[in-house]
Order: sequence, then structure tokens, then C-alpha cells
Amino acid sequence: MANAEYQQLIEFLQGQFARIDDRFTQIDGQFVRIDGRFTQIDGQFARIDDRFTQIDGQFVRIDGQFTRMDGQFALVGRRFDVLEHRLDAFESHVDERFREVFGHFDEVYRRLERLEQEYYVITQALRRIETLMADEQRRREVIEDSVAELKRQVTAIQARIAELEARLRQ
Repeated sequence: MANAEYQQLIEFLQGQFARIDDRFTQIDGQFVRIDGRFTQIDGQFARIDDRFTQIDGQFVRIDGQFTRMDGQFALVGRRFDVLEHRLDAFESHVDERFREVFGHFDEVYRRLERLEQEYYVITQALRRIETLMADEQRRREVIEDSVAELKRQVTAIQARIAELEARLRQ
């Protein structure tokens, strides 16, 4: 191989190596960007991990609160048991008093029934009296009409008598 050919080969290979080197530089840049992206993702995972740690702490606190609430519910449950026993005793006492009151109500109802019967008898008597009074009212109206008619007739007769007397005097 001649020197000129050798020189051309070297120049050609240098150009090729320069393009390959540029390509490797581009690929290195891409790897750097990818590495930066992985670093960002690692940061996000670290933040997410920290957040999970915080949430885990909150769950621990909430679990403690639930444990305290469970104790409070147990205490409230015992209090309800005591109240239930007291209410049972009170209920039996109230039932006894109600039976006594019901006896009194039975007596009151019996008396009310008797009063209702008397009321019915009185209302029937009042209806009969009102009917009689209505009849009396009608009779009185008929009599008043008759008296008015008689007065009119007497007035007419007196007028005729006065007229006859006046004729006789003439």
C-alpha cells in the first residue's frame, strides 16, 4: 500500500472514528440524561418512602387511639350493664304502679260510662222539650197571626160602625 493510499485510509478512518466518537458522545449524553431521570425517580421513591413512613406513623397513632377507644367502650359497656339492671328494677316498679293506675282508670271509665248514659237520657229529654217548644212556638205564631187578623177585623168593624154612626147622625 502506497503512502498516499495509506494516508487516505487514515483520513477515512479518522473521519469514521470521529463520527463514531460523536455518536458515542451523543449516547453518553443520553445515558447522562437517563441517569439524571433515574436519579429523579430515586428521589421520588425516597419521598414516597418517607410519605409511607409518615402514614405508617399515623396508623400507629390511630391504632393507639382505637385501643384507648376500645377501653372506653368497655367502660361504657359496663356502665350500660349497670344502667340496664337499674332500669329493669325501675321497669318492674313502674309496671306495678301502672297496674294500680289502670285499676283507677277502670273505675273512672265505669263512671264515665254511667255519665254517658245519663247524658244520653238528658239529651233525649232535651230533644223532646225542644220539639214541644218548637210546636208551642208554631202554635203561638198561629195564635199571634189569628189575633192580628182579629185586630184587623175589629178595626174594620169599628171603622164600619163609625161610618154607620156618622150616617145615622146625618
